[in-house]
Amino acid sequence: MLSSFEYNEDAAVYRINHDIAIVFTMDFITPIVDNPYIFGQIAAANALSDIFAMGGKPLLALNITCFPDSQIGDLNEIIMGGLDKVQEAGAILAGGHSLQDKEPKYGLAVLGTVHPEKIIKNHTPREGDALILTKPLGTGIISTALKAEIISEDKAIDAINWMRKLNYIPEEVLNLAIHSMTDITGFGLLGHLSEMMINKDLYAEIQVNKTPILTGAYELACQDIIPGGSIANQKTFSCGVQKETEIDPVKEILLYDAQTSGGLLISVSEEDSQKCLSSLKNEGFVDSKRIGQVRKDPSKKEKIILIQ
Repeated sequence: MLSSFEYNEDAAVYRINHDIAIVFTMDFITPIVDNPYIFGQIAAANALSDIFAMGGKPLLALNITCFPDSQIGDLNEIIMGGLDKVQEAGAILAGGHSLQDKEPKYGLAVLGTVHPEKIIKNHTPREGDALILTKPLGTGIISTALKAEIISEDKAIDAINWMRKLNYIPEEVLNLAIHSMTDITGFGLLGHLSEMMINKDLYAEIQVNKTPILTGAYELACQDIIPGGSIANQKTFSCGVQKETEIDPVKEILLYDAQTSGGLLISVSEEDSQKCLSSLKNEGFVDSKRIGQVRKDPSKKEKIILIQ
């Protein structure tokens, strides 16, 4: 095994030979939009993301579905949405498994490949690296508002489009000096960043005002429309976070917001950071932003420092 659960990696990696390792992951979610086809797209993009986060390429996927009889008519549309994303990722959908359940659930088990020497891990940033976030934050808050029917899907189109966008990273980016990478999902930005910063000598400095936020997410958070998972993230991970300046509490909770099919957090050398941003924007990650830097100070108790 080249990677597993030891460091909360995004996927398991197993070496086949000198040139090939397989990357394996699975994920499934409950509906966060009413449109079954779009839900299928989001769930598939979410599951495929772990392969991309390890620097791999998806090869095969299997459907995972749980469905009540009363909603079986939506299942075909969900699977079609998932199929479209699997094909867009260059992989093959090869069947799957279903069972009856009270609440709909859908996702994928995904098998990918990566060169054993090109695996990108989630806990190996280096001093001086720039930290780049590829998608804006706030999908947890937007999804909560959708479920509560506070906003319509039309008002949430920005979030929906980002959630169904694949975290595909072009080869020109993967060939840069990327030292660490992870996707931002249930633990929020600061939760996943905490997993990245395990080196006792390093800490991450995050510029809160440069962190991209989804359209409408800030306003909804001001109305206290915040999912329980985001609140739990703040309680769990804030002990490792220091605020050097006064931080807007609404922007702060967005840093803990539990994401569905969120973006990638990339730790890349300072020299390659502008090339990385330019290539990401060309790939459609138009809101990609440099949000901070990895610094060295063994005396720092907290591993994440927030500044305005």
